[in-house]
Amino acid sequence: MVRIIFLTSLVMLLWSICYPLIVLTIPYAPLMQTAFLRALLGGLFLLLCALVLRRPFPKSFHTWMVISVIGFTATTIGFWGMFYAGSLISPGLATVLTNTQPLIASLLAVVILKEVIHRFVLIGILLGFAGIAIVGLNGALDNNADTVYGVIYIVCAALGIAISNVLLKKNSNQIDIFYAMSGQLIIGSLPLMILVPTIKIVPALSWDLTYFAILMMLAIPGTALPFLIWFWLMDKAPLNQLNIFSFLTPIFGLVIGGVYFEESLSPWQWMGVVTVIVGVVISVLPKPSAPKK
Repeated sequence: MVRIIFLTSLVMLLWSICYPLIVLTIPYAPLMQTAFLRALLGGLFLLLCALVLRRPFPKSFHTWMVISVIGFTATTIGFWGMFYAGSLISPGLATVLTNTQPLIASLLAVVILKEVIHRFVLIGILLGFAGIAIVGLNGALDNNADTVYGVIYIVCAALGIAISNVLLKKNSNQIDIFYAMSGQLIIGSLPLMILVPTIKIVPALSWDLTYFAILMMLAIPGTALPFLIWFWLMDKAPLNQLNIFSFLTPIFGLVIGGVYFEESLSPWQWMGVVTVIVGVVISVLPKPSAPKK
């Protein structure tokens, strides 16, 4: 159990640094180029690991269909929403709003995994979306289109990640971990390449070293490593139990945003942030057992 707690906390910390890193790449390259290269390089790194370790190659058509759907939801939609949101709203706020993913996953689990939704989870879902509405409404009232669009992108990213998490949980013990994660990253990166205005892969040797360093941080410790650990954890603990640790992500995000970006939120934004966090905590807290008859 100690190992699961440590690894899950590590995943949340690694994911929380991605929004600040995305912000740092903006002066160097188009957003979708960085998103595409992040996914592709992370996937190729894991593919190399699979080949070196001689992992069993998935051969069934159904397996690759599942990997492709996970790639489209987690990588294509998730990265698309994440990168555009990162350019429109502050890193700490983006990290908090992304944390609505466990709430969306709970709703999807009812439909896909036929799980019964607990009343506390329902309350958490309502509070989480209320928090998003508060942040979005604040941007609309202030005529801040960036905040409104940023919230929309965040919700799209969270929806994609939630769908992929449900699929990962359902197939966690059926697909080789290295090929599942490398395949979904590589396949999911391809639609992102289409969104790049002018892709410049050949001149990569002349990239600024700062951009290259940030890109590699996004690709390996920010993507390949946490995706690998998360898929392993899916087979070791219930999804709702793992999602408890998602509560750490907004804390990490707000600390990083405050320390490195001198980020400050308006009172309304803080209200929305606190509402989201309370909703996530309520939804993932241990539920009281039904009294025995």
